[in-house]
Amino acid sequence: MKTKTLRSLRLCVRLLLCVSAVLLFAAAPGYAMTEEAAHQKFIYPVVRVTTNQTGGSGTVIYSKGGSTYVLTNHHVIQAAVKIEEEWNPALAKMVKKEKRAIVYVEVFQYRNLSTPVGTLKVEAEIELYNKTEDLALVKLRSDDDLRYVAPLRPRDAIDEVHVMERTVAVGCSLLFPPLPTPGILTRLNFQIDSLPYHMSSSQIIYGNSGGAMFLAGTGELIGVPSLVPVVGWGTPVTHMGLFIPVERIYDWLEREGYEFLYDPEKTEQECLDAREKRIEQEKKNGGK
Repeated sequence: MKTKTLRSLRLCVRLLLCVSAVLLFAAAPGYAMTEEAAHQKFIYPVVRVTTNQTGGSGTVIYSKGGSTYVLTNHHVIQAAVKIEEEWNPALAKMVKKEKRAIVYVEVFQYRNLSTPVGTLKVEAEIELYNKTEDLALVKLRSDDDLRYVAPLRPRDAIDEVHVMERTVAVGCSLLFPPLPTPGILTRLNFQIDSLPYHMSSSQIIYGNSGGAMFLAGTGELIGVPSLVPVVGWGTPVTHMGLFIPVERIYDWLEREGYEFLYDPEKTEQECLDAREKRIEQEKKNGGK
């Protein structure tokens, strides 16, 4: 009888611990939003990006006035960029020439919140890319604004993000429709080739590249999944995914003159005009 009572007590304790854990998880700030809000924040802004050879994910970060921009990784669209040598008769020598092919962005359509029923496939042009940063920006060849846009974590709040914060990674894993995976931040500023990456236990796999890493409590974009560590014969360690932190995204967009993507005080036209003038001046100065 005593043994039976002890076993019952242990079972009750285990059940209480399990229930407590579930209640704490459900009540956590990272999961306080409604299902509908979570779909709108995390899933709907994420798209599939493909070239004629490769594919991955992307995130809509701007859609206003007929201009829609998608952020992704360079390695997702790199097959669409070719550097070729051509003979220039005027210069009487071979010169390098860049050719950018069209890429495709697929915006998913859903019913009953969660069920993907097809895609709106739109041609897009490669606006920017940087191999070292592994970042790229594509612009849709459509005048229709998209409804769901991922907000970047405000620049002045970046330092408030810490290890153990809840995250949600969303991407077209293995080129499936966007799949959300929850986790926590596990490492900040992991250096690879002298560039900082953050790490999250939100599992990512091939196809997640170019997608989104969100802060679960706010739905703000805090980075772009880019690398998955592998062991042995190439087995991915999916809970140690590395993503490009949002501070690098801000710095890159600023250097390129695309501040309008995150600064509402600036317009697309004024930024692009200023960028064009700067490029022309650099050409006159010999690229210095």
